[in-house]
Amino acid sequence: MIGGIVAIVIAYGFYRAAETRGLPNFQWAVAGTLAYYLPNFIWSLAVAKPWVNSLHAANNAGMAGIANLSSVFVGLAVALAVYKFLLPKTPLAQ
Repeated sequence: MIGGIVAIVIAYGFYRAAETRGLPNFQWAVAGTLAYYLPNFIWSLAVAKPWVNSLHAANNAGMAGIANLSSVFVGLAVALAVYKFLLPKTPLAQ
């Protein structure tokens, strides 16, 4: 649930930033969403799932909840990096 809310906020942020720069806003909203979801998905499968399984085996449910959210933080970090470094370097529309 929180991952979906974060994805909507990211898409809206990219949309508004592209709109103010005169860039194609829908394409940038999709790019921002992909910049969030791709690392989120890869991290979830490669790191978070095995980590959560090991924590459940050790009966550490509290830490497992944090491990589940780690993919949201990784996706957010990558999307913010794209927003900070890639979007401003895009030439302004004429």
